[in-house]
Formats: sequence, structure tokens, C-alpha cells
Amino acid sequence: MEYNVTSQSIRNLFFEFQSNLMFYERKFLKKFQINDITPNEAKILHLIGTLENKSMSEIADKLKVTYGTLSTTINSLVKKGYLIRTRHKPDRRVIVLYLTKKCTDIIKRHEIFHFELINQLITSLSREKVIILSEILSKLNQIINTNFCEGNINEENK
Repeated sequence: MEYNVTSQSIRNLFFEFQSNLMFYERKFLKKFQINDITPNEAKILHLIGTLENKSMSEIADKLKVTYGTLSTTINSLVKKGYLIRTRHKPDRRVIVLYLTKKCTDIIKRHEIFHFELINQLITSLSREKVIILSEILSKLNQIINTNFCEGNINEENK
């Protein structure tokens, strides 16, 4: 019985963290008068800025979204003036994305938000707990990346 209580409380904390993260990312961006970008759009701009090959397919793969889903967001970012979309000269089927100068501040602010969040967390923990946290996050990524949605979910524990 103790496991179910702990499991439920962990699920609640995880859900609360996800909700808070989105809320405070948006609030942080607005603090710097960045009002026309969602946290998801900021994440996409940041990812594009870190990739060498900025093709739509590669970005969709990294974000684990469909090409169509990404395309909708990219269209919005192009209209807002944050991205330039062009066809790859050697292979016209490939769409390549480039950041404009307009998004430099957004990417910088997005990085600062995540750096400060993680920095505050790890400086508040002992070295041993930081190592455990890293192991837990690695394990969580490993579980989610093993196609656990493809039938490994125990329906009885919902």
C-alpha cells in the first residue's frame, strides 16, 4: 500500500513540476517583454541555434514530433520574423531553417532561465543527491525512449 501512496505523490509532483515549468517559463519571458513567443517556440528556437544541420526533419526528430506539427510552429515563427525558411540548394526537398537576429535575446533568456533553475537545484543539494538526481533523470529518459508507450504500460495501475 505504501508504494501506491508514494507512486501517486511522485506522479502529482511530476505533473505539478511540468505545469509550473510552462507557467514560469512564460512569465520569465514576459518579464523581458518577450510576449509573442510561447515556451515551446523558445525551445524550438534554442534547438535550432544549437544544431549544425537545421533541417526540418532533423528538428522534428530531436523534438519527437511529426513534421506537420513542427511545420505549424515554424510557420508561426517565420511570420513573427524569428526564422528564415529556405530550400537546401543541393536537395530542394530539404527545408533548412536559419535564425534571425530578432531571436537572439529570446534564446539567451531561455538559456538563462534553465541554467538558473538547474543551478539553484544542484546548489541546494549534496553532491550525492545531485548524482542520484542525474541517475534518476537518465533512467526516466531511458524508460521513455524505449517505446514504453508501445504496450509496456500496465493499464491496471492508472
